[in-house]
Amino acid sequence: MLDKYEPAKLQEKWITVWDKNKLYQFDLQADKPYYVIDTPPPFPTGEFHMGGVLNWCYMDFAARFKRMSGFEVLFPQGWDCHGFPTEVKVEKKHGKGLPKDEFRKLCLQWTHDVVGTMKPQMKQMGFSIDWTQEYYTIDPEYYRKVQYSLLLMQKAGDVYRAEHPVLFCISCRSAIAKAEVEEIARETVFNDLNFVGVDGASDITVATTRPELLHATVAVLVHPDDVRYKKSIGQKVKVPVHHQDVPILADVDVDPIFGSGAVMVSTFGDKQDVVWAYRHNLKVVKAMDHAGRLENAGVLNGLKGKEAREKVLELAKIEGTLLSQKPLSQSVKIHDRCKHPVEFLSSSQWFIKLKGYENDIRKAAAGMRWTPEHARQLLLDWVEGLEWDWCISRQRTFGIPIPFWYCPDCGDVIAPNEKKLPVDPAKDAAPSDCPKCGKAPVGEKSICDGWVDSSITPLIISGWPDDVDRFEKLYPVSVRPQGTDIIRTWAFYSTYRCLRLTGKAPFSDLLINGMVLGNDGKKMSKSLGNYVEAKDVMQKAGVDALRQWAALSGSTGKDNVFYWKDVQYAQSFLNKVWNASKFIQKSLDGFDGGPSVKTASKGGKEKAKSAKATATAKSKSAKFDAAATSSDALQYSVTDHWVRSRLHQTIRSSTESLKHYQYYEALQAIQAFFWHDVCDQYLEDVKHRIYGDDSVSKMAAQATLREVLDASVRLLAPFSPFMTEEIYSDVLGAKESVHVAPWPVFDEDAVHAQHEQTGAYLHEALSQIRKFKAQSGISLNADLALVKIQAPETVCQKMADVLDDLKAVAHAKDVAFEPVEAEKDAEKQDAMTVACSV
Repeated sequence: MLDKYEPAKLQEKWITVWDKNKLYQFDLQADKPYYVIDTPPPFPTGEFHMGGVLNWCYMDFAARFKRMSGFEVLFPQGWDCHGFPTEVKVEKKHGKGLPKDEFRKLCLQWTHDVVGTMKPQMKQMGFSIDWTQEYYTIDPEYYRKVQYSLLLMQKAGDVYRAEHPVLFCISCRSAIAKAEVEEIARETVFNDLNFVGVDGASDITVATTRPELLHATVAVLVHPDDVRYKKSIGQKVKVPVHHQDVPILADVDVDPIFGSGAVMVSTFGDKQDVVWAYRHNLKVVKAMDHAGRLENAGVLNGLKGKEAREKVLELAKIEGTLLSQKPLSQSVKIHDRCKHPVEFLSSSQWFIKLKGYENDIRKAAAGMRWTPEHARQLLLDWVEGLEWDWCISRQRTFGIPIPFWYCPDCGDVIAPNEKKLPVDPAKDAAPSDCPKCGKAPVGEKSICDGWVDSSITPLIISGWPDDVDRFEKLYPVSVRPQGTDIIRTWAFYSTYRCLRLTGKAPFSDLLINGMVLGNDGKKMSKSLGNYVEAKDVMQKAGVDALRQWAALSGSTGKDNVFYWKDVQYAQSFLNKVWNASKFIQKSLDGFDGGPSVKTASKGGKEKAKSAKATATAKSKSAKFDAAATSSDALQYSVTDHWVRSRLHQTIRSSTESLKHYQYYEALQAIQAFFWHDVCDQYLEDVKHRIYGDDSVSKMAAQATLREVLDASVRLLAPFSPFMTEEIYSDVLGAKESVHVAPWPVFDEDAVHAQHEQTGAYLHEALSQIRKFKAQSGISLNADLALVKIQAPETVCQKMADVLDDLKAVAHAKDVAFEPVEAEKDAEKQDAMTVACSV
């Protein structure tokens, strides 16, 4: 028998049972359609935050719903272990400058330690992950597959090494990709500098925020239609402080209104400098090294950032070329990992070709189902804005080595034999000398961008490239769940890479979640003080309540504000379900049969289940049918029909919502039905029958109660797995888990519009009677001598069908109906007035 509701005990109990029974283990040989989730491999932080709760709840809702709908579900879990975040954490703890091998060992140790703290939290959340399908990007096998993917793309001409201006983080001392850049606003100084005319040319005033790059300035550009400078185009001016002569050129991209209308081109101050340098075939001066120290700057060599800027301005002031200064607000690009400003540096790096494949990516995106649909545009906008290829090399330590050697003279690339993978060219000997010039190759020391690793997760979980049978069955995967913040990275890179490697888009659906915000409307952050720990919510309210918050906090894809009141509402609902289940359990005492709600016998519209799987589903529900009384033999009352009709309409609406990942709509419908239709109305309707002497009426009520609870528990199972499992086992006597039980199926024959209308009249009358008793200060169980109902004739006739229920529930000795003329207003045509006499 159900006792006190204690979420922590239920969680501990059922997690142990599920693990022991390997409930969520994927079976590749199952005779069912597959549903494959390309689970995000999170960066191991040691803490499962609220954003992770939202993301993984979305996945688990889908996994549990599909499993109950007859699918064989693959819900794996990976760990994205490489790259900047891990190195930054280890450097912060152990310091910089450690030997590479020792540093790498510390990174590995840190990774395993923090994964060890995150996995128990994920299990505690009840996520139905198959932990036998766990993978780490630090595993040698994962290394091999990533390197193999690069080897294939290099053979196809999509991977190349070249010197180009690249985004470079001088704090992390590594190249980065455009997708790893954020912009922040900051206050700076606009410096007006005088560029002295050469050979009689006029002086030009140039306004700049980067005077430390004067030594790398190679031209001054003006707009061709700017009347102030038309005569100066083609002439030369002398750069302040460093005194090199540079040409004045015309370019339509110059904004004649901003600053002085004349702009210096330095190699490279920003992206526009790169564009102009290539467009006008300008000389490239290397401005700084990988640590951000000035090069080719004479006496300023070796100075960094702020120090170099101050020194240059001091020298300009001395020589009289600093004319004026004024404050300026500007946007600055920063590395999303370390939050330090980035530079454009000319550097030899490895690239994956993106330009030229834009249409292929657009077509792939168009062929996928996006939830929400508008999230697709975020990917398309990113594709539209592609400016250069993907720089994939990182000058760091902890990551997958780029698997190539190159000739120091001719630059030819030497690739390994695929059978020798994985390789580390920084340590391993090259497979041969340079085939073009015979020189000994140089092993690449850079590692891969972390997105190179994670962009092939759909392939990895599908068995590529080794398990052909598994790959043919599982690829493309069913769904990619992820946040809006990584559409331009994970979604984009995965689509592109998998498309190039297989010719097919990697997934059928994309399920996009928004960010979790604090109650101040800002993204949760410890520094802002609006941060809530997931473990604190679990401890205070239980996992089932936290999971319901994830479903009810907002529409799929939108940012979700965390409010404690939403969790408390979920707690109240769960308590309501628990107490109602206890009542139903007692009500079913002595009940030996009755039909249960129909259950799913096929895995959705996408694929039909096999005969074997159908038979399995039928056998799972046989426990209710074996001793069942035929539904034809049950004498259902109007209120039974009413609640069954409401139930099946809820099954229909919530199932459709779940098919389209609309969790808010699904759970809201289920909660509204169980809380209001079942608890507030039907349980009160049937108490007199449960405790009465009419055995036929009692059996119909018991059968209805069990059908309603059975179906409701199954509907709630994806959202609240622990409570539903306990009720399904304890109250309904199930031998198998609710999470492998068949999903309820909408029964059109159970929908009765007339009975729903009559039930609505009954409950309106009862509502007015309860209001009268409350206002009169008498008990709800107090007897009434007479209840007088004034309503249109049609309403009175229907109310006659529930007269016994009305008397019993209202404790009324007599009920009198007084037909009145219906109101002309359509909304008031069923208006009812109830008067009571004590």
